[in-house]
Amino acid sequence: MFDTLLQAERTKTIVAVLVKNGFHDIVNVMGVKKYIKFSIPKTSQQELKLSRSEHIRKTVEELGPTFIKMAQILSTRPDLIPLELADEFSKLQDNVEAMPFAQMRSRFVEEFGKDANEIFEGKLTLIASASLGQVYKGQLKSGEEVAVKVLRPGTQKMIRSDIQIMYHIASLLEDRLYSYGIDSPTKIVEEFEKTIKKELDYNTEALSLKRFSRNFEGNERILVPKLYEAYSGSTVLTMEFVKGIKVTDTEKLEENGIDPRVVAKSGFDLICEQIFEHRFFHADPHPGNIFALPDGRISFVDFGMMGSIAERNRKDFVDMIYYIVKEEEEKAAFCILKLAKVENDNLDTDAFAKDMGDVIRTYFYGSLKDIKIKNLINDVVALMSRHKVYFKENNYLLTKALITIEGVGKILDPDFNAAEEIKPFVLRFYKENFSFSTFLSRAGEMPKEFGDFLVQFPQDIKSIVEKMKSGKLKIEFQHMGLEEMEESIEKSANRLSISIIIAAILIGSALLLLAKTPPMIFGIPILGLAGFVTAVGMGIVLIRSIYKKGRL
Repeated sequence: MFDTLLQAERTKTIVAVLVKNGFHDIVNVMGVKKYIKFSIPKTSQQELKLSRSEHIRKTVEELGPTFIKMAQILSTRPDLIPLELADEFSKLQDNVEAMPFAQMRSRFVEEFGKDANEIFEGKLTLIASASLGQVYKGQLKSGEEVAVKVLRPGTQKMIRSDIQIMYHIASLLEDRLYSYGIDSPTKIVEEFEKTIKKELDYNTEALSLKRFSRNFEGNERILVPKLYEAYSGSTVLTMEFVKGIKVTDTEKLEENGIDPRVVAKSGFDLICEQIFEHRFFHADPHPGNIFALPDGRISFVDFGMMGSIAERNRKDFVDMIYYIVKEEEEKAAFCILKLAKVENDNLDTDAFAKDMGDVIRTYFYGSLKDIKIKNLINDVVALMSRHKVYFKENNYLLTKALITIEGVGKILDPDFNAAEEIKPFVLRFYKENFSFSTFLSRAGEMPKEFGDFLVQFPQDIKSIVEKMKSGKLKIEFQHMGLEEMEESIEKSANRLSISIIIAAILIGSALLLLAKTPPMIFGIPILGLAGFVTAVGMGIVLIRSIYKKGRL
């Protein structure tokens, strides 16, 4: 059933934790009872008080580092798990018992062919310990103080083994977790594997730090830690040690003459600059990753989780904020659709826009300064989930970054208002992107784009013709709005039919009147008169119907 003894033992541990926490229904579906013996324990009173999401979080904590890491990644993916569970997973802390430095030394020899003593002056001091790596403070032989992030030995092997087990379990549970609000366990594991591979290679984080540093080159409001490339590799990352104060340590900030309210504004403005100007942003700006310096600068650390957004998505996001602030809710709703992936083939866009408008509208009964971005985004995402509409992955990271930094701002300044702080960036975006100079710069690119088109177009035509010859060309048509068109045509045909009937009745009545066909009353043929009255009545009803639709 399992490839190695290690996997078999690990599976036993997972099953034991699931059974202990009352998830025996999942264990039964896994079909491991014939391999692993277990008994169902009684549920404690304390566990009965927990919500389902709290219960799942508690279980994940017991399952260990790999599952904790997966849950943290899933906290940014309400498209894969219920929003309530994603919110609960965001509370998970990645603090584990530190591994002795003697076991970590091998990393330096593997990466640089040198022992740590040959690179650093004196001992390295542990300052943080997480499931994947540990962070030390040290000093290079040249005298610079540095922070050294080291991947735990054996981490890759452990995670690879756990992922294989996860895939096996997910395949057994596929289509069986709908009651938990989960459509595809296998897709969850696939997304986790894709993300964790990046975090297991510190070269990716080093590249992110270099890009982040270029974006803020010359900016005096921020300190970006220097990367020491000579002492950085796939399992070791060495960067400048930031001598700052944790932004939520308000007492220490005030002792050093730093105004917490200024820090709140500066930190939020820098995140907005990353999103709206550079389109590359720190996706995990929690208090432990932001420091304030006595000279007024802000510093971000830990570049393991970064987000980026496409130019088109940035415009749609800015448009969405603009229409929300302008209280044009339905236009904002259509901007949300542009930022999303739609998994509902029968989505009624008008109904979605109306429902989204109702959600957004509730936030404008008061003042803009009373709006909390976290509450607004959570309500928007919840409604999207009901319609099976989901933000694209990086757009979730963007909203997570804004929600997190808003929370930090509220800690520093209870009166901090994120909605007001975003407005200048939106206005600046429109000013810069619709200025005459921007138009000229874009116009200057047109000859190149036209030239690229002329070069590429013949190749595209050739490719299409080759596919036609080989019978591999497929053309898909997506019919949208045909029901409304069919209904409109049917109504028009009905009105035309009624018009013909009215005309026929009028002609027939006129002939009866002219022929003076009996029976008659006061010398007027009754059938002719009745025909005229009926035709006039039908005409009035038809005209009134057309007039009400505004089509007259």
